[in-house]
Amino acid sequence: MYTAYWNLKGNPFLNAIDRRYLFAGDQHEEAIARLAFLAENGRLAGALVGPCGVGKTTVLSHVAAEVEARYHLPVLRLDGVPGGHLPLTRQILSALKLDASAATLPEALLQFRRLADLRPDGPPRTVLLLDDVQHLGADPGLHFLRYLANLRAPNRKTQAEEPLFTLILAGTPDLLPAIQADPGFAQLIQILFHLEPLSDAQTTAYVQHHMRAVGGDIWSFDRPALEAIWRCSGGLPRRINLLCDTALMLGFAAKATQVSAALVEQAARDTSLAAPPPPEYNL
Repeated sequence: MYTAYWNLKGNPFLNAIDRRYLFAGDQHEEAIARLAFLAENGRLAGALVGPCGVGKTTVLSHVAAEVEARYHLPVLRLDGVPGGHLPLTRQILSALKLDASAATLPEALLQFRRLADLRPDGPPRTVLLLDDVQHLGADPGLHFLRYLANLRAPNRKTQAEEPLFTLILAGTPDLLPAIQADPGFAQLIQILFHLEPLSDAQTTAYVQHHMRAVGGDIWSFDRPALEAIWRCSGGLPRRINLLCDTALMLGFAAKATQVSAALVEQAARDTSLAAPPPPEYNL
């Protein structure tokens, strides 16, 4: 709608997964590299934590793509589902093409033992990416994940036992106390990465990188507008995308030559982001 007006080759602020929009040196790039390394080298588990909208799902998507393309490992990427650990267990079993009709967790765990029998010649390790799993801390969900991380199968070529899964979990900071309350599971987490909201300078770099990625003028947002974006978004990429997308549309409607702070503030009101965002958490 507004892309031609701002001379853009595409929409730079859709909440979509696109490698072009990760700017070099960003913490998201570091998270992708670390978690892909964990998967490549057969580690058991890692965790990614951060507030809603900070980019955890984006990181998991790129980790999945990296692991499949570079390391040729099977990947399952699933979202946590309401109702505790049993629905998630069934979801994983179904994705692995195993019987998912178990009515209890012990019945479901017996199905996972079948993986070793189904892959007798050294089973390829499955990288299991689970998003929004913070709620599992309120039930035996972490015990289930610890079971998966500890599953082994003999490799007939090397005569060594190898893990069937590498687990990469993502959730809000509520996931941290749940992990810490289970020392057995916490010892399996080799990488714990914290995604933090962007600073003022990082927010500017984020916005300008997205504009550059679609051939736009990086100063389509003036300096006060960039400051307003950070102030109204709290540095959360999902909020930044929503604000910028709406502000560009408002600028197009107003025939503006540049997005101003006033347009960003109008966008914040229109998208219910005018109120200050929740305070940043301290780890």
